[in-house]
Amino acid sequence: YTHKYTIKYTDIDEGGGSSDTVTVALGNTPTDFVISKAMINVTTAMAGTGALAAELGTDGDPNNFIASTSVAAVGPIIAAIGAAPVTLAGTFAAAADALQVKFTNSSSGSPSALTAGELDIYLAMHSANDLG
Repeated sequence: YTHKYTIKYTDIDEGGGSSDTVTVALGNTPTDFVISKAMINVTTAMAGTGALAAELGTDGDPNNFIASTSVAAVGPIIAAIGAAPVTLAGTFAAAADALQVKFTNSSSGSPSALTAGELDIYLAMHSANDLG
């Protein structure tokens, strides 16, 4: 992996409804990018709301790298063998793209009720312009 992002429950504790979504921007890819691996590692379970799931992708395809998966338990979330992204489309492009993780609350409570939780996002992201 080449990039790591940390999301704490205090980064997403907003909203007020049981089906709220919260999107966290992670920044942009470089131009001529390739993303070869993706993983979410829940280091502290998200607690305080009914059910919370995360998906990892871009603003145009929010679940491109990792499909919606519960973050209520500690441990790694990997989409496929070798941590390959869920879909090939969108894992490379000439133009830069906006990376994001989208959290969806799917039952009682809301993200604003979170009392604990932290996760790390890992990406293997490369610019073809940097390859030698």
